[in-house]
Amino acid sequence: MDIKNIPAPYIDRLINSCQGYPEVKNESDIKHLVSIFDMMCRLEKQGDDEFRNIWISAERGKIENFGDFNEYLEAGEVSNKEDFEDLWQYYFPDKIKWYNFAITKYAEVFYFYLDSKLTFQFKAYDSSSEPPVYDFQSELISWLLKIIQDTNILIQKNIEEYNDYINANLPHKKRTGRILRSDYWSIFPEDMQDFKNSITPEMLEILKKIKVRSESKTFRYLSTISSGDFFRFCEIGYDANKYFDKSNKILTAKEKYLAMADGRDCGLRMLDETSYQDFHKWYETEKNFGGHPWEICRGGNSTHISLFVCRDENGWYFRLEGSSRVRVIETIKIAIAFYRHDIPFILGKAEEIYRMASGVDYIGIVPETVTPRYCHGYFPTDDRIIDFINLGTEKNNEIINKAFWYPLPELHLIK
Repeated sequence: MDIKNIPAPYIDRLINSCQGYPEVKNESDIKHLVSIFDMMCRLEKQGDDEFRNIWISAERGKIENFGDFNEYLEAGEVSNKEDFEDLWQYYFPDKIKWYNFAITKYAEVFYFYLDSKLTFQFKAYDSSSEPPVYDFQSELISWLLKIIQDTNILIQKNIEEYNDYINANLPHKKRTGRILRSDYWSIFPEDMQDFKNSITPEMLEILKKIKVRSESKTFRYLSTISSGDFFRFCEIGYDANKYFDKSNKILTAKEKYLAMADGRDCGLRMLDETSYQDFHKWYETEKNFGGHPWEICRGGNSTHISLFVCRDENGWYFRLEGSSRVRVIETIKIAIAFYRHDIPFILGKAEEIYRMASGVDYIGIVPETVTPRYCHGYFPTDDRIIDFINLGTEKNNEIINKAFWYPLPELHLIK
């Protein structure tokens, strides 16, 4: 088979193997990678450390290139040929599969990435004439060399035409876009129901007031605070979400905190709940000692709710944080309960949370190779996007048609 025409399923297997063992030592392989690096360096840098990237592709091929039906059948992964074809279509829905190929260099180490994952690396002048340790490295490098050579010819011949071709053919699942939440709700009304069933118009009005107050900090500060006060404020938030309504036990505020919080409280639970002095001393010396005392509703890195105790020249107040889509309704209920109890607090990302609950914010759509968390850097700051998704397997055409798609970065040759 012509090396340029290796089908995507086999390319994927090579990529997975190489990404497990990215260090390249063989002299011949390094020579080819240097050639690839040099061709890529004819493009203008797209960031620091010699970073450059282009799009390349491989054909899906026939179903036989995906795998052997009998092997999948014996392994119990499929029940019949129709299942096998569905599996093939699931992993390779398009006739052409696209890959983002990128290079960079730092401190005399060369790095090569496919779809943002390190695939090869080597140190300058660190090679061996010994046969390659892994044959799959040589196979993938040879394929890349041929593809980059052909792509480089097109780029050198007419880079504007190449940019236009990528813009016209790169699938949306590889691109970055945004969709108005109300438009997303029109496609997936069940998502809207989560908010409609939980957030009343009256609550939205209060949330709007919280937004204004969070921006101006126009509230009555506390002159002092104890750990017992903190636990009671947490309890107000817990009760607003009815976390313990089904509990058979009557729990104290502190016990509710211990049941819901992260657990790494830096000794907060050990303080005398009535002593302002104990809390103040702990706050100054131990609150940041490797723990998470303010994580009042535990979760993942982006899916927990925090209530930070803050102090400035005016006194003590709180900062409530919890803007992830899966927890934001809980955060809103806590915020409204605090507002009704006249607790001094600001709501982190209050504007974004209010817009989300109103359905007028944007949901950011990130490429399929990007985990939809902490993706703020993919979007203009003015878009105020805090919620992210990938295109899934359902109703993609409806999402694509209603979304705005950001222009792809254009490649430019070094002048």
